[in-house]
Amino acid sequence: MGLDIRREGPHLTKDLAAIRQIRLGDELRALRLDQNKKLIEVASALKGWSPARLSKMERADQPVGPADLAMLMDYYGVTGPEREYYENLLGSGPPKQWWRNLDFASSITAAFAEYLALEADASHMLNYFPSAFPGLVQTEGYAREMIAAGLSAPNEEQIETAAEVRMMRQRRLTGENPLNFETYFGEVALLVAGDRNVLVEQIRHTIAVAQYPNVTIRMVPLSAGRQGILASGLVLMRFPDDLENGFVFIEAVGGMLPRRTGRDVRRAERAFARVKQCALSPDETIAALERKLEELT
Repeated sequence: MGLDIRREGPHLTKDLAAIRQIRLGDELRALRLDQNKKLIEVASALKGWSPARLSKMERADQPVGPADLAMLMDYYGVTGPEREYYENLLGSGPPKQWWRNLDFASSITAAFAEYLALEADASHMLNYFPSAFPGLVQTEGYAREMIAAGLSAPNEEQIETAAEVRMMRQRRLTGENPLNFETYFGEVALLVAGDRNVLVEQIRHTIAVAQYPNVTIRMVPLSAGRQGILASGLVLMRFPDDLENGFVFIEAVGGMLPRRTGRDVRRAERAFARVKQCALSPDETIAALERKLEELT
């Protein structure tokens, strides 16, 4: 799984407040399109605005300030709870940056920092990994094996750092306001490709995590055939202030590519619906894992 600290790219912590500006920009663009308004039409009605300025705000290339948002809300006629939704999205507090004070914080790329911030804010997550157990349920030993097998050929220090970050991310599954986590993985993950004992530990841990009330773990069996296969790993995050939309990440060489348009979200939803039809139920998944444990031990 390529989603982790990478060797290439700028090793800077991105201004993570921009992540919420991205979400706000998406919402403003959707609002404009829902009202069948063109950029030039809106900009012409607002004193001192231009189509380029509005376009940049919608793309999060230019921040939206409180005054900007008020003018747009007045123009679009947004009031009451709907207006509060946009205002809350603008002023929802500082992004969570739990990794900021870690000794190795400077090793976390801007792209991965963006993912971590979104993961910290998310209330719901769907993900699919075709050939490995998902990162949020991996043991440290299994995580180290997966990270070491990455295309970037990390050294021991990088493996250690990435594994530690992965373990810390798992705190989202417990504690206050835990993440609602639904995950799918391919049966190929049960093949012994490394240390047999590491796989045994991983299977036991997965069974334990599957008991969490906020976690659903389902395996896609090989018998599902092509219907149960997606070309790459897929993540869909949703947020408490907007459960209808979200952020999509698609696995690619070297990391995860973000996608955030409504079309991307709908495509991801259709992909997960297809995988869900092919996957074993949560109870069937646990039974399959227990059978594999018996075989390995």
